[in-house]
Amino acid sequence: MAGEHLSGARRRWLVDVARWRPSPAQFQAAAALLPPHHRAAIDRFVKEEDRKRALVSQLLQYSLVHHVLGIPFHQIDICRTVEGKPYLNRTLNFRNFNFNTSHQGEYVGIASELLCLVGLDIVCISKPQGETALEFINNFASYLTDHEWNCVVCDNSPDEMLTEFYRHP
Repeated sequence: MAGEHLSGARRRWLVDVARWRPSPAQFQAAAALLPPHHRAAIDRFVKEEDRKRALVSQLLQYSLVHHVLGIPFHQIDICRTVEGKPYLNRTLNFRNFNFNTSHQGEYVGIASELLCLVGLDIVCISKPQGETALEFINNFASYLTDHEWNCVVCDNSPDEMLTEFYRHP
């Protein structure tokens, strides 16, 4: 296996989809790049924004596999585990290559690794309703180590506390 593949397999891509407002024809043209079963999965979403994030997520997966491993789009076979994590089917030369996607709000991201498992979870920081930031964070105190708790609450404003909270767990 070439050293180029070893170093080039670690990717982190993030797409801001907020300003992308494709026409129905543009959306269909982008979806046409995917196999029919992936298009059907995208069409199951009711809300347009959810369909858009799902489409971008699928396109990122195919683009990543193509760019990192050099596999043509039409030969890429992406499946999902029972838990929903995507994986590349039939990759004898790259058995440990794996990737993960996530999306929330305006962002869709993908991360990949060649030799170790990778996880990705995009979380939008939202202000709690009906309680202060500290009251909200207190609900999770038993899940944080002393060090994490101190990092979250130590001399931080409410907004900084939320940012640190979402960073640690």
